[in-house]
Amino acid sequence: MRSSLSAAGLRWGVYAFTSFWGAYLLFQLEPVIGKFILPWFGGSPAVWITCMLFFQVFLLVGYAYAHLNLDCFPVRRQGLIHAALLLLALLALPVTPEQSFKPENSDQPTLDIILLLMSSIGLPYFILSTTSPLLQAWIVRINPNRSPYTLYALSNFGSLLALLSYPVLFEPYFKLGQQTLGWSAGFFIYVLLCGGVALDFRRLAKAEKIVAKPVAIDDETHISDRLSSSLLWLFWLALPAATSTLLLATTNQLCQDVASVPFLWVVPLSLFIMSYIFCFARHDWYQRRIFIPALVIAAIALVAVLYGGGNFTLEAQVGIYSAGLFFCCMTCHGELYRLRPHPSQLTAYYLAISAGGALGGIFAAVVAPLLFTMYYEFHISLFACCVLTFYAVAVDSQLSGQKRRKPLLWLLAGAMLIWLGVNLANQAFQAASGKIRVSRNFYGVLRVEERSLENPDLAKRVMRHGAIDHGFQFLSGEKNQWPTAYYGNDSGVGLALTHFSREQGRRVGLVGLGTGTVLTYGKPNDYFRIYDIDPSVVEYAKTYFTFLKNTAARFDVVVSDARLALEREPPQAFDLLILDAFNGDAIPMHLLTEQALQLYLSHLRPDGVLAIHITNHYLDLRPLVSGMAKRAGYDYLLVQSQPSENRGWYRADWALLSKNQSFLQVSALQQAKNTGATPVESIIWTDDFSNMFRLLK
Repeated sequence: MRSSLSAAGLRWGVYAFTSFWGAYLLFQLEPVIGKFILPWFGGSPAVWITCMLFFQVFLLVGYAYAHLNLDCFPVRRQGLIHAALLLLALLALPVTPEQSFKPENSDQPTLDIILLLMSSIGLPYFILSTTSPLLQAWIVRINPNRSPYTLYALSNFGSLLALLSYPVLFEPYFKLGQQTLGWSAGFFIYVLLCGGVALDFRRLAKAEKIVAKPVAIDDETHISDRLSSSLLWLFWLALPAATSTLLLATTNQLCQDVASVPFLWVVPLSLFIMSYIFCFARHDWYQRRIFIPALVIAAIALVAVLYGGGNFTLEAQVGIYSAGLFFCCMTCHGELYRLRPHPSQLTAYYLAISAGGALGGIFAAVVAPLLFTMYYEFHISLFACCVLTFYAVAVDSQLSGQKRRKPLLWLLAGAMLIWLGVNLANQAFQAASGKIRVSRNFYGVLRVEERSLENPDLAKRVMRHGAIDHGFQFLSGEKNQWPTAYYGNDSGVGLALTHFSREQGRRVGLVGLGTGTVLTYGKPNDYFRIYDIDPSVVEYAKTYFTFLKNTAARFDVVVSDARLALEREPPQAFDLLILDAFNGDAIPMHLLTEQALQLYLSHLRPDGVLAIHITNHYLDLRPLVSGMAKRAGYDYLLVQSQPSENRGWYRADWALLSKNQSFLQVSALQQAKNTGATPVESIIWTDDFSNMFRLLK
């Protein structure tokens, strides 16, 4: 008897560790592969959103396989089939994307990303996604008296640990190639473990020690017994769909104006997973009296941030968005756990949850960009989470006969939902009103608006990406061709274009078009070659601004990621190469690596100038500039120009790198350089190694 108990405990331990390890590998693969392909597609937050769509859809495929394996095959064959698939997955190792998947153009690369992910990680990710539902279903058929939801919480804990450990233990210390090789070794260990579990299940099935249909555990009560199947499936699909959409919408909000980096991907996803752990580990960890009031407070705070985001610090915004996401997920996933079925419906339950998650991902990554010109999916998913939570509580209260006991609370809940809906709709209307043009594509939301119209002298037309101005033009005829925003005469780029001259004319490379303000410095013999990844930016610059139309210089516009385009082109012999590519408030990280620097220098004349725009609210990019200059053997100047409302100048920080001492010693540059700044350390990033933490202000 004691030996039997010992064997059962050992088997439970193996199942538990295999569930944990499979989930750990599953969720560590996500930031690894996301960071790997981010530079290939312009560094946009939409790269991660598309990756998340792929992960959620393949999670659904894995859960569907688990459900079909259990329902369509005899118990003796289930383990054998799974063992064969495990061996097949080994053929996909190592999980390193092929360079051939680098895109040829930048127009809507969503399908390219999905095909790349299917080719490189599709089979291993599919196998890992089957672990949680399959092992839980097997363990309750071996031991019907054990609740499977402990394994579900444990697998979610493995997912959380993977996400939290990546930016702290792996990203700062290991190159991407080392990360993928290490992950592949971990997957090989997983195949051995899971293969052993599958063969053990087959052995027990042959010995007829498997329960064909598990029964309910005596001490569990199931609200799902009292609901119609259609309403039950509605909750199982809608609750995870709402939180999945909110997860991706929150990630978009956070990444637009800082940087699309694994750290800012991991925070929302970790909170999302944490809510599943809390709700499924124990039935009493989700307390309505605690989390529903917290949901109400969080929703009010989120509305405040939407209305006045510019009045909140970065830390406050990240905190409020994160808290709002967590409490929405806690209430929705808490109600989802209360609606759990008998173990006999376990795989159908998980299939519905994963289907809901996939629907949310499809809505956020595919449908919303087609339907909406701005990020309205955040408003919709926040409201949906609140409505579904209160609806689930109302249904439960009605079934329990408690509907009439607390009329004041239900009145307050209804008033709160009305207030929330009205304010979200009003904020969305305000965000879209007064714009000349608004459009949205893979690279974000682009807007053209007019400001200061009450003062004709200061009236201007502005291009905005996310929450950041990407340039503007005065409407007054006298000021219409003034260089404005970050490109004034006193700015680093303005000084460089003013004081660097060639008798035969200059060749200037410009990475990032914006409104085209830099071309106001163009002279008749100059040639500008402009690179911009976003076709909408090019359209807007030509349609709503006249800098391109009125420049004296000749120019060409290349619609592509600058790095990919420069890699394909012969040396351009630029006299000046201006790096001004923004993604929200941050330069895409892949444009600041050692490999990118070597590419720039190959297109720059020996006495040329590399001008890098480093203005940023949240990141101090000076250490990177210092490291790049030292690595290349260049001198550099930091020029910080001051704002001027009358002239239309913003505060702007530019770094000028060059070996041309006669240029660097120009008196105007020497007077403008920032000599009072404290010394900074030198940092070098590479394509497979970077750490944003060291740059946070």
